[in-house]
Amino acid sequence: MDATEWDTRYRLAREAQAGQAGRLWSALPAQIVQDTVSPFTPGRALDLATGDGRNAIWLAGRGWAVTAVDFSAEAIGQAREHAAAAGVAVDWQVGDATTWDPAGETFDLITVMYLHLPEPALRGVVERAAARLSPGGHLVVLGHDRANLGTGAPGPTNRDILYTPELLRSCIDPASVGAVRVMRCETIRRDLATDPEAPGDGGAAFALDTLLVAEA
Repeated sequence: MDATEWDTRYRLAREAQAGQAGRLWSALPAQIVQDTVSPFTPGRALDLATGDGRNAIWLAGRGWAVTAVDFSAEAIGQAREHAAAAGVAVDWQVGDATTWDPAGETFDLITVMYLHLPEPALRGVVERAAARLSPGGHLVVLGHDRANLGTGAPGPTNRDILYTPELLRSCIDPASVGAVRVMRCETIRRDLATDPEAPGDGGAAFALDTLLVAEA
């Protein structure tokens, strides 16, 4: 889907939930993201492909200075409203995660959540993100695992854009990202009853995601 299609999807989600929160996704990050990031000392964070801002807003509420990027102007507009309602400040930017350039800036934390792209584009995003880490900074990537196709859970059905631990681990290539090292890379099970990706997730009891945590 291109930016225009995502604009439409976010707009329709809001219209379908008129008078309510109007969110396409859940209001909070996945629990594994919360658990992984909570021990880190807040600093400068970058949330790539932020959508309507759930990760960025949660981080800002915990003391991070957050820049959040998404190519959907509608999503960024909704994210601004959610942030205002939460009483937090985020630097919202409309930009494509595959090409957005922070002009030499580095970050103590970079998050990439459920960004599903053909492998060459995904590799480019992960490699560039790893290269933007400050010393001691962390990269956290989470998305639907290819094995999720067998669970009946929501998510993309094109296996070519789904993750595997082997794929994400191979994106952290010392020749491209220097001293960044993989701390954790595995398939995890997410309980959809307590940790949904989106409002109304139902049917399947669980989903399978791939998690990568790397440190500079």
